[in-house]
Amino acid sequence: MKKRLLLGGLLIVLLVIAMMAVACGEEEPAATTAAPTTATTGATATTAAPGTDTTAPAATDTTAAATKEDVLKIAAISSATGDMATAFKAMYDSVGPTQELLNEEGGLTVGDTHYSIELVFYDDQSTTAGGVTAINKIIGDGIKYVSPPMFMPVNLAIADLCEQNKMMRVKSYGAGNVEVNPQNPFMFFSCAGVSYEASFYDYALEKYPNVKKIAVITPDDPGGATYQELIKKIYAERGIEIVYWEVYPQPSFDFYSILNKALAAKPDAIEELYGIPPCSAALINQSRELGFTGPIFGACTLGDPNIILSMLTPEYAYDVVSRAPEVHSDLMTDRVKKLGEKIMAAGASFELDSLHLLDACSAIIDAADAAQSIDPEKVVAAIDSGAAEGFEGSYGPSVWGSYPDVYGNNHCAEHQLFITTTQDATNHFEWVE
Repeated sequence: MKKRLLLGGLLIVLLVIAMMAVACGEEEPAATTAAPTTATTGATATTAAPGTDTTAPAATDTTAAATKEDVLKIAAISSATGDMATAFKAMYDSVGPTQELLNEEGGLTVGDTHYSIELVFYDDQSTTAGGVTAINKIIGDGIKYVSPPMFMPVNLAIADLCEQNKMMRVKSYGAGNVEVNPQNPFMFFSCAGVSYEASFYDYALEKYPNVKKIAVITPDDPGGATYQELIKKIYAERGIEIVYWEVYPQPSFDFYSILNKALAAKPDAIEELYGIPPCSAALINQSRELGFTGPIFGACTLGDPNIILSMLTPEYAYDVVSRAPEVHSDLMTDRVKKLGEKIMAAGASFELDSLHLLDACSAIIDAADAAQSIDPEKVVAAIDSGAAEGFEGSYGPSVWGSYPDVYGNNHCAEHQLFITTTQDATNHFEWVE
């Protein structure tokens, strides 16, 4: 069994390297069937996707009066070549469909000018040097808005150039405060795992009230340090004892030695915090093989649930709880459903990474709408001042200003919590208020 579980490592190593980017209010839980209308942090189950009526900026009255046509270009940086290209293919494949959807929705109107949205892809060649080359091309092309690389080292490598040139960067599924902070005033997260750790545990402890002791086994990642510090506080507040703590190097596929030590501490649950599907799945499979039957959590995200499920031994696929969207669920937002149709019609795979561009670009467009300007300085100022309160992202209404004590500003947005639970070798998706 151990040998069988390890053989897959070689086949998925390309996928693993790139997905390291996710390295990527507390209310009493109660059931409801009403469709939620705003982002929230409680733990109430709901059966409908978030509404769209309160958080995103209202449409301006200038659309009918628009007499000019122009183009707003947004650069998307990712890996089309090199070691990480295979793993980031879903993001690359989403560029055209995302552009099409944004323009079908009306693009952007500022004053008397209507802007069509053009997404321009730049290859970082899976390296920091390639990322710097890409951003210099973007500067030369005069583009001021960027969806930066998911892989954090590349985003950090381009940060200074972006800030010096006052280029607004928005990244979906962000992580650490090494990226978003007052020293990088043009950098934003349209969502980040930090926003949901507390509400995740409101939900998880309602579902698994006997969890008192936990083993944390999580990847070593620059952004992960922010997650790790916050989760310690959350456990202390809820009376959860950390009986084992391990930060492992990525990518890792063999967890037997770690798990033998962790399970000897008799945890009620295992927390992975965040991860990439090959590593997350290996840890789940091997923990079950060694006899662990308790819940396995991913408070920030374990990665795409469908990819993980495809890697799990069916009899081990139970009590896995992750803050991750099941993108094929009927409960997903209408925008995600439309995007999925476009991507799959093109013959591409539709998965979590397919949603990042839509989320980030929506944040830019709605903020520009609120600012009534395409000048990045004015758009950033609109968010900073609260004039741009939020936007309609991939996951419904999102609000700027999540965890300012962590990021030092209001540049991280928060949408409604969602959870995917794997039970009986099936994924079950829900929105949680």
